[in-house]
Amino acid sequence: METISEKLMGLFERQRGTLVLWAPVGLTFGIWFYFSLPQEPSSWLTAFIAVLALGLLPFSRARGIAAFIAIVLAGFVLAKLRTEYAATPLLKSPTGEVAVVGIVTDSQGASTKRATLLVQPSEIEGVIRDKMPSALRLTNFTRNGSPPIGARVAFKARLAPIASPTMPGGFDYGRQLYFQSIGGTGRITSPIAVIGQTTPPGLLLSRHLNDLRLAIGNRIRQHLKGTIAALADAIITGERAAIPKDINKSLQISGLAHILSISGLHMSLAAGGVFWVIRALLALIPPLAQNYPIKKWAAVAALAFGFIYMLLAGSQPATQRSYIMLAVIFLAVLVDRPAISLRNLALAALLILVTQPESAIQASFQMSFMAVMGLAAFFEYWNSRNRNEEHRVESRAVIVLRRLFTIITASILTTLVAGAFSSIPAAYHFGRLAPYGVLANGLAIPVMSILVMPSALLSIVLMPFGLEGLPLAVLGSGLQLVLAISGYVADLPGAQRVIPQLPIASAVFLASGASVICLLRGKGRWAGAVLVIAGVALTQFPAVPDIFIERTAATVAFRNAAGELVLVDTHKGRFAAEKWLQANGEEITFKTASARPGWTCDSRACRTTVKHKHIGYFFEGDGADPPCQGLDIVIANYPLRQACKSVAIRIDRFSVWHSGAHAITIRNGQIDVATARGLSGSRPWVLVPEPRRKIAGIPWRGASTHSPFVAAGSLPDHAPVQSQHIRPSQRD
Repeated sequence: METISEKLMGLFERQRGTLVLWAPVGLTFGIWFYFSLPQEPSSWLTAFIAVLALGLLPFSRARGIAAFIAIVLAGFVLAKLRTEYAATPLLKSPTGEVAVVGIVTDSQGASTKRATLLVQPSEIEGVIRDKMPSALRLTNFTRNGSPPIGARVAFKARLAPIASPTMPGGFDYGRQLYFQSIGGTGRITSPIAVIGQTTPPGLLLSRHLNDLRLAIGNRIRQHLKGTIAALADAIITGERAAIPKDINKSLQISGLAHILSISGLHMSLAAGGVFWVIRALLALIPPLAQNYPIKKWAAVAALAFGFIYMLLAGSQPATQRSYIMLAVIFLAVLVDRPAISLRNLALAALLILVTQPESAIQASFQMSFMAVMGLAAFFEYWNSRNRNEEHRVESRAVIVLRRLFTIITASILTTLVAGAFSSIPAAYHFGRLAPYGVLANGLAIPVMSILVMPSALLSIVLMPFGLEGLPLAVLGSGLQLVLAISGYVADLPGAQRVIPQLPIASAVFLASGASVICLLRGKGRWAGAVLVIAGVALTQFPAVPDIFIERTAATVAFRNAAGELVLVDTHKGRFAAEKWLQANGEEITFKTASARPGWTCDSRACRTTVKHKHIGYFFEGDGADPPCQGLDIVIANYPLRQACKSVAIRIDRFSVWHSGAHAITIRNGQIDVATARGLSGSRPWVLVPEPRRKIAGIPWRGASTHSPFVAAGSLPDHAPVQSQHIRPSQRD
């Protein structure tokens, strides 16, 4: 009988050659560790870790654990290098209306009335060049004009720093923008003057592709109308601005929202369709089929088409990652390797993590990686199972029925597997599950595969000849059927399933357990089930705060005895409040949560009691000191200064200005206060605010009478802006 040590040695022996499968997991752990640090690691520490990783390489062949540790350390180093590469100055405080000159580098529709412009600024009024962000992300209403990509423009805008999390430990919007080298946001407030039409060489392709997308969108709207036209535009060009909110919500509830994002499904159907069609056509020519590698020719054509589709769709990160995964599959075909395998997935993930380490903490990468990992492992098991079956002598009818049963079973199982694996990051990031996602996808994916994507591909091919009408009509019919499926599933009882956000420890255990089940060889893989069970158990121990305070103190919420959030009805801070409700697993509106009983309000304050602690929330001050007697926690949306000094916990406008959103936990009579900036740590993307400067009367630095903005002569003179000089209190 084997001893435990002998069993372990046998398990380790079976893992030989699987290091490439675990390499993405190791890189991910290293990247996660980097982003979890409260302090930005120094360059010296990063260099030491890099040397340590290199020092482990000589031992990697003899000991796989040494190689895995080296990969983890490499993930840490890659994340640090990527942070330095993306570095940009950050705006430290909001501005009044200021003049901006820059080059439009991207334009994306946000709705039918507004768009999002990425602008590379060359001049910002009142901001010296050394502190100017590399890029600004600005909301532009169509009435201000729609400048082309590459145009040099001048306009006025109200600028703001990149956003901080809506709650401590929440999703960091600012970090996402930082890795796009965006250092400020804002809203354009004047007509946009185009002061230079010469497009920089680096933006010529982007401009032509954007013009092509607009032209394709116009052709689509000539044949299709309303929602169907908007959906067709989203599937072909990636433009989703015109899709109604109720359609987005229906698709989200039914589990079909992924059909709007040009990612794995669209890329595989489009490029895979090209591969199949070209190979089938070449097979009709016997001399070619018998003497040349037509399968490889078709793979090259699919690679080229996938690349063009990625460019046409805007080359968004999710689209890029999907193309990389697809490219690895077709490259495997070119070198006569199995197309769908865990090894190919690992190679694709490695390419993505090396070039974009921040992907490891993003929902889209995690969901696609987990789903494809589950599918690849499932197909390897399925194929090995079929190889082990004995050959049977059966009639033609039995063979047809058996194959039909196999296809249906495999389709259902793949949908279940993909849904189960992708639901782990979905539950952590969005707190949302689609109970009927298997049903919706099982009905909709065949429609997408047979009607929608082939018609979309054919319509693009025929557009130069003006013959796109018929395929677009078929495309529209397919999309109507998809909408009917989505509406039916979304209306089923219990279709809206929102759950409280998973604790991070639970998500890590679940993801690690799923990885062990898929990647480990031998019976030891079922140790992953223990990790999954532990992850499920940890969901029962969430760390939930009792009070939330918005990052401008515009609204406050407390958790009642039933675990529901009760909002102060201030009609402000809706975005943050909706995120709080979502994280709490509540699918209700801001108005409904504000109507719950719990707050007692008058004209200047609201009061409540939470776990025997008395809380007061005070509105804009009228000059008189707020009545603080008997309160344990005071919250104010204005500076308290010397007021309420006797109260132990005071959180006012200065507090949230300095530290961002707050969360208060009351445990055993003790009050713990967490802040968004405190949990985010001292990192390059974490804003350290500075007092807003008075900009009225400040000349445009280095621009004055020679500024192209002034020379344009199309915009009104800059009016003085009244701005309060804010100085943080000593206690902050």
